[in-house]
Amino acid sequence: MKTHFYTEDIINICDNKHLTVDEIFSYISEKYPTAGKSSIYRNVEELALQWSLKKVVWAGKKTYFEKVKCPHIHLIDEITGDIIDMDIEKIPHFTLPAWFEANDYDIKIFGKFTK
Repeated sequence: MKTHFYTEDIINICDNKHLTVDEIFSYISEKYPTAGKSSIYRNVEELALQWSLKKVVWAGKKTYFEKVKCPHIHLIDEITGDIIDMDIEKIPHFTLPAWFEANDYDIKIFGKFTK
C-alpha cells in the first residue's frame, strides 16, 4: 500500500481547486501511470483527517476536496456544479456568540451564478 507516497502531489493538485477523487486520480495517473485508484482514495481520506485537505460534501451530491487555506464559505451553482470560494468576512453581520468557540465550519450557499 502506498499511503503517503502521493501526498505532496495530491496537496499540490488540490491547491485552489475543488476536485473529486476521480479527478485527483486522473491528475496523479498522468504522472504515475501505475497508481491505483484505491491508493489515491486512501491518501485523500488520510489528508482530510489530518486537515491537509478539506472535504466539501454536497447534500446527496459528490464529495470534493480542496487544499486547506484560510476560512471561507462555498458558493455552489446548483445548475453547473461550479464552486467558488468566498472570504467569510464578506458576509455582513456574521458573528458567533461570545460564549461559543468554533474550531471549524462548513458553510455552503446554493443558488445560481448569473454572470
